[in-house]
Amino acid sequence: MGLETKINKSAKSLTSFNGVTTVTVGTIDLDVYSPPIISSQTFMIIDEVSPYNGILGRPWIGKINAITSATHQKIQYPILGGDIG
Repeated sequence: MGLETKINKSAKSLTSFNGVTTVTVGTIDLDVYSPPIISSQTFMIIDEVSPYNGILGRPWIGKINAITSATHQKIQYPILGGDIG
């Protein structure tokens, strides 16, 4: 992606959902766009195969005032004009 120069190198222990522990390569701050909201989020980078591109947690969900549905694997959040994103 050409973002190697923006990686803050730091090694931290991280335990995955299946209980396996790995060491992070570092962190990177990226803007996450959820129309019309843009929020900066810090992502930990690992050098492992993962089914996820990125995991956004509770701070991000709270920042955009989202309502989550685990059953439907979707979120809804208010946007300008009273609409739902």
